[in-house]
Amino acid sequence: MPAAFVALTLFAWVQSLSAAPLGEQINAELQRLFNQHHPAVVRVYASDSMGVRLGSGFFVDAAGTIYTHAGVVLKAEDVRVNFGGRSLPAKVLAIDARSGIALLKIDCLSPFIPLGNSDAVAISHPVLALGFPGEREVSPIIGLVAGRDFHQNGKQFSTSHFRMNMAVQPGFGGAPVLNMDGEVIGIVAARIGDGASCHILPIRAAEKIRSDMDRFAELRPGWVGVEVEDAPDAVEGSVARVVDMKPETPAAKFGLLKGDVLLGIDNNKVASIQDLVDAAYYLTAGEDAQIHIVRNGQKMDVTVNPALHPNASSAPLHAEALAPAAE
Repeated sequence: MPAAFVALTLFAWVQSLSAAPLGEQINAELQRLFNQHHPAVVRVYASDSMGVRLGSGFFVDAAGTIYTHAGVVLKAEDVRVNFGGRSLPAKVLAIDARSGIALLKIDCLSPFIPLGNSDAVAISHPVLALGFPGEREVSPIIGLVAGRDFHQNGKQFSTSHFRMNMAVQPGFGGAPVLNMDGEVIGIVAARIGDGASCHILPIRAAEKIRSDMDRFAELRPGWVGVEVEDAPDAVEGSVARVVDMKPETPAAKFGLLKGDVLLGIDNNKVASIQDLVDAAYYLTAGEDAQIHIVRNGQKMDVTVNPALHPNASSAPLHAEALAPAAE
């Protein structure tokens, strides 16, 4: 997207800041956000027999917990974090195969960036990414939200990603993406094409990883096992209709039937197959979920206890995409 359009989109945002010229307003606000939050952004080093990989990460709390890109630390023998002029050893708490995000921990008190509401992010919203391009110092990149995607290069995402009109360089994998209130709304997951744009994992999806680790000390992505199609006619606003399920799946065991129209899972509304992809991402294995349906014209809830997702241990979709070996 042209830089001129980015400037025009930012115009309304900066109008309320002061009576200063537009350029000064933009510069001052971006500088404030950068200065306030870049101390919580870290460079991640991961080494194995093949060499060293570099990536970005950021503190999500004051106890040294870090989000980064799974491709940086995948199969690493040693992981270190460069923070405050020090190189500190990091423990890998989790590598999530579905989202391509990893969770690290270092032993220190840390600054952190507050989390925002990624569900409230809309097309054209301006964003700011903070990361480390290779061996260079932490750098800011500004862009715009362009849309939501469910796949990249023919591969299906486990949950929808933001598509950003924002050019990121190798090494930015795992970098935080902030709204103009200085809150993290996503994490850089993968470049698109030649790198002129990128995909961002919504922060709500990343928080599913941290929630599982805090509650169970392991990842528990859930799976119900229904096959769904978009029906030609909507029922109660939804076209997501169950067309099949195998007998051994949780869906069959707990009473879902062919022909059921899905309206939601817990608090996540469903109106189409794409909505179902997002809603199903938040299922937790072994934890009951309320599946809201219409059956034979009647609304009802079916309680299903999800199994562990069959792809829980697969290789991360975005592995290595933004974390090449250092020269």
